[in-house]
Amino acid sequence: MFGGNELLWAFLIIISIGASFHRMGPSFDRSRFGFPLILLGLTCLIFFPGELTENGVGLHNSILQSVSIVLPFSIGAIIVLHNSPTYGGRSIPGLFAGWIFIIASWAVIFLEKDTYSIIAITRGALVIMGILAGLVAVFIGVYLAERSSGLRDESEPLSKEEGDLVRAILERRLGGRLE
Repeated sequence: MFGGNELLWAFLIIISIGASFHRMGPSFDRSRFGFPLILLGLTCLIFFPGELTENGVGLHNSILQSVSIVLPFSIGAIIVLHNSPTYGGRSIPGLFAGWIFIIASWAVIFLEKDTYSIIAITRGALVIMGILAGLVAVFIGVYLAERSSGLRDESEPLSKEEGDLVRAILERRLGGRLE
């Protein structure tokens, strides 16, 4: 039937499809299948790896090891977002708890490493500085683009046909009559 590596890739594809469905949002009926597909793919990936080749075993082990990092980070990020003023109600204890989970995920990264070398630390620091330099460049570019574009005139109002089309779409999606 299927070998282990094919199953491993199939499970990763199921997870990717689930993530894509989940990102479609509530206006698409397929979005409700996203989270169950992600769970199905992860469950099968963990419990049914099949007969794996040497490379497949390495990939499977690295995926399993990443759970100890990804799980606390994801929980912490969800808690922080839920307790931030932008996405929920501001709560200092909630923010503190979320950041504890995020810090725990970073601690797992550093505790799993047996040895540290100056070359690895230097390489990591250079990577972080490169990422920060890229982010600064993006922010400067956005700032300059926004500043130089200025305000534009308002767009023309919708025509009667365009307004009727928008009304029909909203009525169909909301399931009622708009007044």
